[in-house]
Amino acid sequence: MLRIVTFKVEEEILEKIDKYAQEKKLTRSDVIRIALLNLLNSEGR
Repeated sequence: MLRIVTFKVEEEILEKIDKYAQEKKLTRSDVIRIALLNLLNSEGR
């Protein structure tokens, strides 16, 4: 089950997320989810 999470982010980062999402045909949430998983996996968590 997916849960809704709210957080603050700088406009510049959000623009980069949106641009990446559009290029890869993903949603903003998909990009953030993938980035978080990659970070956690790289940290061995």
